[in-house]
Amino acid sequence: MQTQGCDALSLGLPEVARALICTGPDSQVRAFDAAAGECTVYGPDDRAKVLTEVGVFLTGIATERPFWPGDGLLPPCQSA
Repeated sequence: MQTQGCDALSLGLPEVARALICTGPDSQVRAFDAAAGECTVYGPDDRAKVLTEVGVFLTGIATERPFWPGDGLLPPCQSA
Protein backbone atom coordinates (compact mmCIF):
# COMPACT_ATOMS: atom_id res chain seq x y z
CA MET A 1 0.00 0.00 0.00
CA GLN A 2 1.37 3.39 -0.95
CA THR A 3 1.01 5.95 1.82
CA GLN A 4 3.31 8.70 0.55
CA GLY A 5 3.99 10.21 -2.83
CA CYS A 6 7.25 10.01 -4.69
CA ASP A 7 8.82 11.72 -7.65
CA ALA A 8 8.10 10.11 -10.99
CA LEU A 9 8.16 11.26 -14.56
CA SER A 10 7.37 9.86 -17.94
CA LEU A 11 10.26 9.91 -20.36
CA GLY A 12 7.86 9.97 -23.30
CA LEU A 13 10.10 7.66 -25.31
CA PRO A 14 9.09 6.47 -28.78
CA GLU A 15 8.16 2.78 -29.02
CA VAL A 16 11.50 1.64 -30.48
CA ALA A 17 13.50 3.50 -27.80
CA ARG A 18 11.28 2.04 -25.07
CA ALA A 19 11.72 -1.47 -26.49
CA LEU A 20 15.50 -1.05 -26.66
CA ILE A 21 15.67 -0.05 -23.00
CA CYS A 22 13.39 -2.91 -21.91
CA THR A 23 15.44 -5.57 -23.72
CA GLY A 24 18.87 -6.78 -22.76
CA PRO A 25 22.04 -4.98 -23.81
CA ASP A 26 22.79 -7.47 -26.60
CA SER A 27 19.23 -7.71 -27.96
CA GLN A 28 17.86 -6.48 -31.25
CA VAL A 29 14.55 -4.75 -31.90
CA ARG A 30 12.96 -5.03 -35.31
CA ALA A 31 10.55 -2.36 -36.52
CA PHE A 32 8.44 -2.90 -39.63
CA ASP A 33 7.45 0.11 -41.72
CA ALA A 34 4.28 -1.03 -43.46
CA ALA A 35 4.21 1.97 -45.81
CA ALA A 36 7.73 1.28 -47.09
CA GLY A 37 7.47 -2.50 -46.70
CA GLU A 38 10.84 -2.51 -44.93
CA CYS A 39 12.14 -3.82 -41.64
CA THR A 40 14.71 -1.86 -39.65
CA VAL A 41 16.86 -3.62 -37.06
CA TYR A 42 18.06 -1.70 -34.00
CA GLY A 43 20.79 -3.15 -31.80
CA PRO A 44 23.19 -2.51 -28.92
CA ASP A 45 24.63 0.70 -30.40
CA ASP A 46 21.13 2.15 -30.78
CA ARG A 47 20.32 1.13 -27.18
CA ALA A 48 23.46 2.84 -25.91
CA LYS A 49 22.45 6.05 -27.71
CA VAL A 50 18.99 5.97 -26.12
CA LEU A 51 20.46 5.37 -22.66
CA THR A 52 22.87 8.28 -23.16
CA GLU A 53 19.99 10.57 -24.17
CA VAL A 54 17.96 9.47 -21.12
CA GLY A 55 20.99 10.09 -18.89
CA VAL A 56 21.44 13.61 -20.26
CA PHE A 57 17.73 14.31 -19.77
CA LEU A 58 17.75 13.03 -16.18
CA THR A 59 20.91 14.97 -15.35
CA GLY A 60 19.20 18.14 -16.52
CA ILE A 61 16.12 17.43 -14.43
CA ALA A 62 18.21 16.55 -11.36
CA THR A 63 20.02 19.90 -11.51
CA GLU A 64 16.65 21.64 -11.02
CA ARG A 65 15.93 19.70 -7.80
CA PRO A 66 16.84 16.30 -6.40
CA PHE A 67 14.52 13.35 -6.94
CA TRP A 68 12.68 11.96 -3.93
CA PRO A 69 12.16 8.20 -4.42
CA GLY A 70 9.74 7.80 -1.50
CA ASP A 71 10.06 6.48 2.03
CA GLY A 72 10.52 2.91 3.23
CA LEU A 73 12.53 1.65 0.27
CA LEU A 74 14.45 -1.60 0.46
CA PRO A 75 18.23 -1.34 0.66
CA PRO A 76 20.17 -2.07 -2.56
CA CYS A 77 21.11 -5.70 -3.22
CA GLN A 78 24.67 -6.58 -2.35
CA SER A 79 26.79 -8.11 -5.10
CA ALA A 80 28.23 -11.54 -4.42
